[in-house]
Amino acid sequence: MANLYLLRHAKSDWADVRLSDHDRPLTERGRKNAVRMGRLFAKLGIAPELVVCSTAARARETLERAMDAGQLRWSVQFEPALYMASVETIVSVVRSDAGDCTSALLVGHNPGFHSAALELIKTGEPELVHALDYKYPTGTFADIEFEERRLADIGLSTGCLKRFIKPKDQTMA
Repeated sequence: MANLYLLRHAKSDWADVRLSDHDRPLTERGRKNAVRMGRLFAKLGIAPELVVCSTAARARETLERAMDAGQLRWSVQFEPALYMASVETIVSVVRSDAGDCTSALLVGHNPGFHSAALELIKTGEPELVHALDYKYPTGTFADIEFEERRLADIGLSTGCLKRFIKPKDQTMA
C-alpha cells in the first residue's frame, strides 16, 4: 500500500503589500499551527520516504517549523511546480518525483490541494470525506492510502481518505 500525505501551508501573512505572493511568510497563528502539526506528525509516526515542498516562503516555513517541532529528519526536495499547482501537476509531481516511493508528503497550496485530494479519493470515513468536501483549511493534513505499492501507479478516484486533520482539531501546543 502507498500513502500520499498532503499538507497545506499554514496561515500566511498579507500585511506587507510589497511582497510578492510567492514570498509571503506565515502569521503568528500559522507559525503556531505548523508547530502543532509537526508535533502531531511525530506522535502519529508519520515518516514519508520523501517530502516534496513548494518553493513559496509560506510552504517552506510551514515545513521547517513542523520538522523542527517534531524533531523530524525527512528527506526534502523543493519543487517550483507545486506553487499554485493544478490537480494534473500535483499528480504528475507525485508520479515523477516520488514515483518509486511508497509514501510521500507534499507541502503546497489551495485550490490545487483541495481539488487533488477530492479527485484522488474514492472512499473514506463519511465524516472525513464530508469535512474534506466542505473545506481544506490552512495547515490541514490529509492522508490518502492507495492499494498500489508505488506512488507512480496511483490514479484518480482510487484512494481512501484515512485522516483529515486540521490544526484546530488537535490540542497539542
